[in-house]
Amino acid sequence: MKVVSPEGVKDLSGLIEEKAEKVKEIEAVKINETEEMTQLLVFIRTAEVPHYHRDHDLTFLVVRGHGELYLDGKREKLKEGDVAFIPRGKVHFYTNTSVVSVLLATFSPSYDGKDSVKVEL
Repeated sequence: MKVVSPEGVKDLSGLIEEKAEKVKEIEAVKINETEEMTQLLVFIRTAEVPHYHRDHDLTFLVVRGHGELYLDGKREKLKEGDVAFIPRGKVHFYTNTSVVSVLLATFSPSYDGKDSVKVEL
């Protein structure tokens, strides 16, 4: 898998293989960033806790694996190639149901990781 940007082409295949093998729970690696967006590769072996983002919209593509997305009271099974859009303020979490899921996540605006608000369901 490669990502093309004005800075050049990044082949992510090696990174995906290395991190997918080593991740214990959840880990994110920044791929690209501007003032308006942040793009991350998110590796999930377990599950996220229920949360929402107060100031960010999130779109993600399932690059590898499969799992379930809980979004705004509903569950949806996702597999490689599926895309999810999560508007700011909507409670969500992803549960991995494979060995490891790899998500290409894009936050808008730029994301510093500080507006993830945990909730009890």
